[in-house]
Amino acid sequence: STGLDAVVPVYLDVTKPESVEAAFREVESKLGIPNVVVYNAAAFTMPPDANDPFGVPTASFEQDLVVNASSAYAGLYHATQGFLALKAKSKDDSGASPYVYIATGNVTPFQPNPVAVTLGSGKAALAYLISVGALAYNAAGYRFYFTSQVTADGGAVPYHDVSGEAHGDLYWKVVNGEMGLSGWDLRFVVNSDGGVIEREK
Repeated sequence: STGLDAVVPVYLDVTKPESVEAAFREVESKLGIPNVVVYNAAAFTMPPDANDPFGVPTASFEQDLVVNASSAYAGLYHATQGFLALKAKSKDDSGASPYVYIATGNVTPFQPNPVAVTLGSGKAALAYLISVGALAYNAAGYRFYFTSQVTADGGAVPYHDVSGEAHGDLYWKVVNGEMGLSGWDLRFVVNSDGGVIEREK
């Protein structure tokens, strides 16, 4: 067994925000309204010259922005609509499931990198949306996170060191209220044994 026997695959095209809505409808029809949503998508166009970030064609910038921000917003829209519906159905909020939206991010919104001009621009927009969600829906009990794996000194992690397993471990702990208690901007380090440690900004 692969351990994925209970997994229900749902296919979507994050270059098309309308595909996100279709994915939510499919999940709702098969499993019910989701109370935890993770947006784990990114698009990146390398500039033709590392010293000329604005050499990226406008069309490429726009395509990447759709993946990095517009489809993420579609996810936020449908997730919060679902949270509202779930909360309305709940007769006793004291034992309600958590309402959580997690966006997989990186530090490009906070540490500009000319090579990552399309990725950083979209992630910066997404980080802003997450910060707005954390502020606006705090009283309702909805939680929003922009997560960034960082190095021990808080810098960007080389691509080959990004750990999907560590992200999954972190997200499970966030959903269960074990991590992410200090706010929406959640940066973490992966230690030598693969464990995750929340890092101060």
